[in-house]
Amino acid sequence: MTATVAITITDAVAVAVAQRRQAGWRSLSQVDAELARGDLERAAQALWEAAAHGVKAAAAQRGWPHDSARALGEVITRLIDEEGGSGDLNTNFIIAHAFNRVDRAWEIPIDAQGVRYCKEPVAQLLRILEAMD
Repeated sequence: MTATVAITITDAVAVAVAQRRQAGWRSLSQVDAELARGDLERAAQALWEAAAHGVKAAAAQRGWPHDSARALGEVITRLIDEEGGSGDLNTNFIIAHAFNRVDRAWEIPIDAQGVRYCKEPVAQLLRILEAMD
């Protein structure tokens, strides 16, 4: 008889959350590599992707929607309002979202120094989100 392993929904969510968190840190570490290659656009997008992965992990853990940039902003608001999260969540999320090169409505002029400067607020965002779980 072959033993089967049943994966519960809770287990699947935990795996998805862990994968999102890892992807967030991987994206953040990609920023310097992209800057070294001189690819400012990809560096900026990596910064945003790091933050998005972190917020998506927090949302997935709670069963909240997280399928758009708008939904991610709502996750941040809920974390602050419903769970007493730090206001730094909002500040750091807004900083990261400014680097979302897909959502051109939020686009800001970028330079390498600006991207480097914003890595720490995004790292802080990831740390805060992880600490809330």
